[in-house]
Order: sequence, then C-alpha cells, then structure tokens
Amino acid sequence: MRRRGGRVGLARSTGTLIVVGALAALGFSPAQAAQSGDQQAAEPDTSRSRDLVFTVPVVYGQRALGDALVQVSLDNTIMFEGESLRRELSIFLNDDGRARLDEVLGADIFVDAVRLSTAGFDVRFDQNRLELVVDRIDGRYRPSGTLGLARDRSAGMHLPTIQPAEFSAFMNFNANLDYENVDGLQKPELYVFGAARYQNVVLELDGAFTDAFDNHYRFYRRSLKAVYDMPDQYRRISAGDLRPDTVPLLRTPYIGGVSIERRRQTFRPFMPASRLGGREIYLDTSATVDVLINGSQYQKMQLEPGRYDLADLPLQFGSNDVQLLIRDAAGREHRSDYDYFFEPLDLEAGDYEYVLSVGALARSLSYEPVYSDKLAAVGYYRKAFSEIFMLGGGVQLAEDRQIFAAEMTLIPQVIPGVFDVQGGISIGDVTGYALRAGYRWRSGGDMENRRQFTLTVDYQSRDYQTLDELFSASASSLNVSGSYTQSFSLRTYGTMGFSYTRQGSGLPSRKAAYAELSHRLNYRLRLTGGVEYGEDVIYRRNFGVRVGLSLMFGQRGRVNADYRSRTESFRGSVSRGGDNNVGSWGYDIGFSDTRGDTSADASLDYLGNRFDARASFFTSGRNFGDIADRQRARLQLGTSLAFADGIFGIGRPIHDSFAVLRPHSSLSDREVITGRSMRANKYEASSGIFGAAVQPNLSSYSTQNIQYDLAGLGTGYDIGDGVARVEPPFHAGYAITVGSDRHVSAVGNLQAGGQPLALATGRLTSIDDEGFEPQPFFTNSAGRFGIMGLAPGKTYIVTFTGTGRTLEITVPKVDDGLYRMGTIEMPEQGE
Repeated sequence: MRRRGGRVGLARSTGTLIVVGALAALGFSPAQAAQSGDQQAAEPDTSRSRDLVFTVPVVYGQRALGDALVQVSLDNTIMFEGESLRRELSIFLNDDGRARLDEVLGADIFVDAVRLSTAGFDVRFDQNRLELVVDRIDGRYRPSGTLGLARDRSAGMHLPTIQPAEFSAFMNFNANLDYENVDGLQKPELYVFGAARYQNVVLELDGAFTDAFDNHYRFYRRSLKAVYDMPDQYRRISAGDLRPDTVPLLRTPYIGGVSIERRRQTFRPFMPASRLGGREIYLDTSATVDVLINGSQYQKMQLEPGRYDLADLPLQFGSNDVQLLIRDAAGREHRSDYDYFFEPLDLEAGDYEYVLSVGALARSLSYEPVYSDKLAAVGYYRKAFSEIFMLGGGVQLAEDRQIFAAEMTLIPQVIPGVFDVQGGISIGDVTGYALRAGYRWRSGGDMENRRQFTLTVDYQSRDYQTLDELFSASASSLNVSGSYTQSFSLRTYGTMGFSYTRQGSGLPSRKAAYAELSHRLNYRLRLTGGVEYGEDVIYRRNFGVRVGLSLMFGQRGRVNADYRSRTESFRGSVSRGGDNNVGSWGYDIGFSDTRGDTSADASLDYLGNRFDARASFFTSGRNFGDIADRQRARLQLGTSLAFADGIFGIGRPIHDSFAVLRPHSSLSDREVITGRSMRANKYEASSGIFGAAVQPNLSSYSTQNIQYDLAGLGTGYDIGDGVARVEPPFHAGYAITVGSDRHVSAVGNLQAGGQPLALATGRLTSIDDEGFEPQPFFTNSAGRFGIMGLAPGKTYIVTFTGTGRTLEITVPKVDDGLYRMGTIEMPEQGE
C-alpha cells in the first residue's frame, strides 16, 4: 500500500494502461502467453527499442506477494528477472530449494520459463491479469507445510521490517491525587516507570514518590534492573532487583543479583501453544485434501507435493476425530484417521525452559526491597517430553531454609482431560509440605456444545514456608473447589460449582455450592437465575437465590444488575467502554448494598493525544440514609516522555515498546497521525507543538504494523507506504520520519514530430541526487509518463533504450509535490 496523497488510484491505473498498451503494440496475445512457457526463449536483446520491462505482482496459491520484473520482447519472448524472482520465492523454499534456484539463475540477469520448469519451478506470465503466477514448486524444495495454518493477510504487502533505534528511552509519569472527607486532601503520589535501551541492553526503572509505605514522603525504588536478550537462543540475562517466575508453589522474593532464563514464549508470545508432533502426511504429487473434523468438513485444499503436519488444525478441546481424504493427481484415494484428546500444553513437544538466579535475599515486605547479607539461589527447569507429558522442578536455597518443588502435567489420552500436580517441601527449623493438584476437561469448540469441568485441591501445612515469607503460617490450610459448565444451545448454558475451605484443625470450615442457568433473550439482553448454599460464620442464611441481568446498549454500553439473597447483597452498574483512539472516553456508575454497608461510585476515563486521565468518586455508609458519611475522590493523570535516535515526543503512557513519528522538514506545517489500525478518521497519536506522535502500545517480539498519514495532505506528495512493519525487541523505540527529500512526482507527455512518443522505454538516473536508485522509464500509447520519488532542485536524465535520445528533468520546488511538465517535444533521432 503506497500513500501518495490521493494519487494511488491514478498511478496504479496509469501503470496498467501502459503495460496493456505496450503488450498490444507488441502484438502479444493471451494465446501466445500460454505458449511462451513451452518454447525455448532466445537470449534477450536489450538493444531493441521494443523490448519492454515492467513490474507485476507474483501470485502463488492465490496469495499475492511482492513484485517481480518481466521482460517482453518484440517476438513475444518472455523472461523473468532473477533477483526479484529469487526474493519472492525464497520464503517458500527449504535450503535445498534455495540452492537449486540459485543454480538455475546463475549469473544471468533474466531467465526463461523453460529453464525454471526443468528445475522444478513452474512459472508463467498471465497477460490477462498482469501477474506472474507460480503454478508449482517441486515438493523436494518446499519446507514442511501445516494443514489449517491461517494465512497472514498482511504478507501480501511484503513490507520489510524496519530496525529499532540504536538508542531509545521512555519514562511514564502517573500522578495520583486523593481527597477524603475525614482526612482531607492527601499528598500527591507520582509513580514512574521507564526504560532506556542502547543497542541490545535495557535499563528498566520502576518506582514512586509517595508516603504510603512508611509515612515518609520520598522516592521508593520498586525495581531497577538491566536486561540483555538473546532472542535466537530464547535467553534473557538480567541483573538488579529480580523476582524470577518458577513453580507457582515457590513464591519468589526479590533477589538483588543476576539471573539467566530461557523461555521461548518470552520471544514468541503468540506461537501455537502445542503442536501435534508426529502426525503428518507426505504428498509426492499434487493432491486435493478434504479435512473433516468431528464429522464436519473443515477445509478443502489443493496442495503441492511436500510434507504437511496437523499442528494448526482448529481442534476442539476434548475428544477429536480428524479424517483426511486425499485424492492425488493419479486419481488414487487414501483416507487417514487420527483420534486423540486435544488439550494444548504451554510448551511445544521437546521444548524446555529454565531459570537460575543468585543474589542477596530481600527480607523486607515493603514496596522497596531491602536486602540482607544472606545469599539465596533460585533454580527452575521444566520440559515437554511429548505433546501429552511435561515435567519440571524448582528449588529455593538460602542458609537457613531450602525449598524443593516438582510439577507435572499429563494428558493421558486413555482418560479424557488434563492432570496438573505440584508438590513442595520446605526444610529449615521445621519441615513443611504443600500440594496442589488439578484436573480439567473440556469438550466442544463452540458455544452450542461446550462442556467444561475443573477440580482443584490446594493443601499447605502450617510449617510450609518459602523464601518470600518472614513467618510461618499460623495454621494449615485446605481448599477444594470444582465447577461444571454445560451449553444447551447458542443462547443457554448452565453452571454449577462448589468450594470447601478449612484453616487449621480447630477452626470452623466454610462450604459453598451453587447452580445457575443463563439465557440470552436476544443479542442485547441476558438473564441469569440460580440457587446457592453455604455454611460459614459470616451469614445467617444457608440457602438463597441469585438473579442477574445484563443489557447491552449502543456500541459499548452495558447495564448490569445482580442480587443474592443469602448474602443480602445487590450490585447494579451502568458502564460505557472506550477504545484506544484520541478523544475516546468511557464511564462507570455503580450502586452496591450489602448488609451493613451501602455505597455508590462513579468514574470517568478520557484518552487524549498526550495523556490519559481518570476521575473517580466513592461514597458509602451503613445504610442508604447515611450513604454520604464516607466520601473519597481520586484524580489520576498519566503521560510519557519518549525519545528515539534524536526524535522526541510527549504521549500517553507506554506499556512496552513504542515509536515516535515526525513529519519530514519539507512537511513542517503538517501533522503526522498514527495508529495500529486507523479507520473512520480515528487515530491513536498525532504530532504537534509537543513533539512527535508517540505510538505507545507496541508489543515485544511480535510482528505488527504502524499505520501513519498526514493530516490535511493534498495530492501529489509521496509519503511512502503509509505503514511501517516492526518486530520490537524488549522496550525498543522506533524513530520514523514521514516523508523524504524525494517527495515529488513528475507527469507529462512526450511527442516527436508532433506525434505522441508511444511505448518508449528507458532508464532514469541522476547527476546530482546522491543515493538515488536508477529506475525504469516508459510511456503509454499516448506518450504520457509518470515518475515518482524525485527531489526538489535535483536534475535527472532519462536515457531512452536503443535510440540515443536523452531527456533532462530539473525539478523545481513545488508546494503540492506534483511537477506538471506538460507536453515536451523530443528531437528527432540523431539531432
């Protein structure tokens, strides 16, 4: 997608007319196009004035890729330019395929269809659609494919991924101001979070100016650490204030030291959770494959020879029956059946992860870690031995206490469902134990037939203690809970559940159970009703009913009401959610009444270009008449300062990575607008008096697009693609300048002897524009031409193919970016 200030359609249609007219003038027909791939092409003679070179999109399997150069000669010989063809096909080839393609292309500039076909690459030019079509690639040269893999719709854009800034930094400032009717206005709090990145090293800071923790108003450091990532090895090295994640039973304290960890999902956050390793098919000829999942046809595919696995089929949680009906080119049929229970692990089969941290142990429970002189070590390792079995373990080691834990996840297949088990033991002055076990079973992939059951057991002895605890628990604890959900139709589902809690042997236990049915009357209104039972010392009733209502209104509005008779509680609210665009707002208004406590609350959210804001109010009392007894108001404001390679901007708080976008100096009076997805004149940031536009919501190690445009731009100015493709490393910043020195487009008409100079071709170079890449030049059948990417004040030379003619173009300064050259009379050849 090229954004050229309203000229995209004109440029595209003009180029199509030029190509069609040129082919017609050469006497080229669709029938000849079909025959050209079956004839040995002669070597191209670039001296002939009627050879035509132009770019067309490459299409493979109905997927549009980038562009490749095609040469059509006077005798209808068709040749393909090797470099552009190599660039577009390489992503579909394995190592052997790339080596074979390099061998075929050799050092020649152009190659014909016969040489490619002999090597296993069937390529042809479709004259009717103006496309270079890849019909077949030999299965030996293709990497293993995946049945059911969703196509990347953005891949057709074929945008390169831009590099992050060498140095970037940001700092978020979130101010909090509280008022209470009893204590009055509180001291303002300022929470800060930011990071600086130089090349591959990140320094991250998290802290606050507050008196909320020890009544001393000062700066508190929550975390300060340096991070170095090695994405190719899925490895991260950190130093500073650390809290490494391990087995959930091992609650980790702050450790002031160093850590190394390997987690694939840190660097591939959206990878498939599990792959069905070992379940694949091999096709030695092209074939039609029908995929049936649980008796229903999911997809019909035309596949080329090669290997394909079932990793990304959209399987339902629970028991699955997958059938593949394969019809090859010889008419033979084969059916493959796969039966298994599917539940994804969060590691791929064979993958592993680990953590090792060593440093001083924090002994304080305050906001800011305070370290002792005692050393501690934290270790963790787990591995998925197959797609159904995962095993791991962790340790916490200190001088006076050692804790060991193990975990296992098993999908046994013979019994539907997933089993998770964790066990831990702490050793020190006393010995303690902990156990956590869970079972989950899901079946059905849609709302109409969904079923789900979960059961969890959590036990901890009174002497079990991890390194983050200063004191042992006063009593043992046992928690057991379970739930079951059943869909009866697209509109109706039921849920039931129970829980049991016991703290110590001498204290009363708590029991609760419920069952409810939810029904959607229409797409806006849902009603819920049920019964519940409970035994505890808080509420005097054991039985009760629960009733709920949910009503959608407008685009993002919702009304909710919920009443429970056993606890004598009611909660009602009206809310409207916002979005992520500048000027978005939302609100939430609620009322609650529980025995002995009545309250009301309201909040308003607003997203600006340079900040976000939230105002909230809360009031409560013992009953409705005293609801104004206790009042509290809060104002929260958030903003950020962002810098990347010399570009500065103020924007909304940054979550992870960011981009700053400014207009080129030739567009100093224009504003850049940007967003992850700009629609209906909505955007997420804009440049202006406070610097560049700040795109604050980029995610690390995930490919994503940043869309941009210029507010109020007229026609003629070329700002490029209008989209930047990024894959940010951790806390990275991007510096993007919208527009360039070469923003002028030139249009005109050529004629010789009073007649249009039709279908002329040539090459455009520059004598004073350093760094300008030569580009092809051609006219249509009316002698009209269009050139893009020229710089004001620079001179360019068109050298026409085979005629000796030249045309000098000196670009003046043009306000709208469009240089209209009018009609130019070319001298006769030899003059």
